[in-house]
Amino acid sequence: MMLTWRDAVSTLVMGAVIAVYLAFLGGTHLWLISSARGAAAVMLILGVAGGCALSTAVGLATASDSAVAGVYLALVGLLGAAALAAAVMGMVTGSPAALAALVVLTVTLWLVATVRHAFTLPAFGAGGRGGRPARHRGLAHR
Repeated sequence: MMLTWRDAVSTLVMGAVIAVYLAFLGGTHLWLISSARGAAAVMLILGVAGGCALSTAVGLATASDSAVAGVYLALVGLLGAAALAAAVMGMVTGSPAALAALVVLTVTLWLVATVRHAFTLPAFGAGGRGGRPARHRGLAHR
């Protein structure tokens, strides 16, 4: 695969996550991110928008190397669940430690996905578009 516009947008979102965290650590007076609860909520929204909404696992579900795809899906599933738990804990308790865990987990998810996009082959050959296996591409217009 190669890096796409989605990877560029998710990189910008990760920059925003880090900026929010650094502003929180610096003692910002911005009303929404001046507390750990507010910063966790903002990071949760950024993480969902920049990670979940921009990503797709359609190609992984039918990839020929299903063992590797299964391990990858299990890894990002666990990381995503841990990030969600950290976000909820941060919003409920206002814990700076939960906020730090959320940042680390979100950045780790972004890094794992970006590395996978940069260094793996497309699931459906050289067609580039993915979405549908080569044997079914011609059937869409019948």
